[in-house]
Amino acid sequence: MKTLYLHIGTPKTATTSIQSFCYQNREILEKQGFYYPMFDYHFQNIQPYRNAHFLICRVRDENERAIVEQQECITYEGIHRVQQLFEVRDKIILSDEGIWNRGFIKDADCWTKIQKEFVEKGIEVKVIVYLRRQDDFLYSWWNQQIKEGMAKYSKWTWQDVLREKPYIQLDYFEMLQKISEYVGKGNIIVRRFQVNDFVGGRIEKDFLNALGIVDTEAFIYEDSVRNISLTKNMAAIKRILNTMPELQQSENRVFRNIATQLSAEVGNDRNSSMFFKEEAENFLMQYVDGNDRIAKEYMNQEDILFSRTVEEKDTWDRSNPEMMQDVIRFFGTTTLYLLNQNEELRQRVESQEHHIEHIRYKLKHPFRWFVQKINKKV
Repeated sequence: MKTLYLHIGTPKTATTSIQSFCYQNREILEKQGFYYPMFDYHFQNIQPYRNAHFLICRVRDENERAIVEQQECITYEGIHRVQQLFEVRDKIILSDEGIWNRGFIKDADCWTKIQKEFVEKGIEVKVIVYLRRQDDFLYSWWNQQIKEGMAKYSKWTWQDVLREKPYIQLDYFEMLQKISEYVGKGNIIVRRFQVNDFVGGRIEKDFLNALGIVDTEAFIYEDSVRNISLTKNMAAIKRILNTMPELQQSENRVFRNIATQLSAEVGNDRNSSMFFKEEAENFLMQYVDGNDRIAKEYMNQEDILFSRTVEEKDTWDRSNPEMMQDVIRFFGTTTLYLLNQNEELRQRVESQEHHIEHIRYKLKHPFRWFVQKINKKV
């Protein structure tokens, strides 16, 4: 049977690693009957390995208003290209973590399109989704928004997130129930995003298992972490920079790269939490029943989906002892970067000036230059 395997995240569950793995191993996957297509769409701030992004893409005018007609055009063009691929392929893999949060938003409504253009045309759609505990997911999502910058949520404080409750879907059971209406409950493959639960101890190996693919030595694995989270101090610095009204994409890119680099050097800071312990327990309590139903109804397990234990940690505070050092390191690194950029520009200018002087000399003394050139050859 023709089968579309649709990986929808959730966000911050190593989706970049999965997508990069599928891209690098396209030929090996194809030998096992699975095709990971790449399209020539280019979306701002979306890496090309997210090959299902056409399903939920955004097109904006100069005032940041959605141009729905263009979005629809891109979406249906992508769907048509996948349908054409199914004429010669039996199993196709598409992946984009944005589908989890945007799939039911009005200007995307991709689940209706998936049902109409694939399911009703005899193509089975199997949805693969990884879930991480809601408190961890919410913090990771917020951290990523700050890291990326240039958007509404990249300016929000942690208190803003808790108070406003943005569009991200934290009621996992309700979301899975809605998706099941379009693809069928038995076609939803749910996995815990917990290293101890990964088949083979790696997210990529676990994803292969979810597809029903036997892992072999032919597959190529990377050791590097592809999407590094900011430390809490770096996130605090970057969030303030995100609020600068004159901030442009190029400048944001520099700040993002430096914050990421310094976060990688420090490593994770899981010894502190954005939540108070009691606050985290109350936050998680609202999802316990739904999580347990997921374990039973979607994973055929009698066990609970996630641990209900909240570790005792210090609550992060911006006046922590390391904050001043991190501020100095950030702006020191930024200054060094700018000095290096200026030095590169100076050398380029000198090189261009030398080239211009050479041209002037040839124009002013063409005969002398010609003689010198002949002498060099001799």
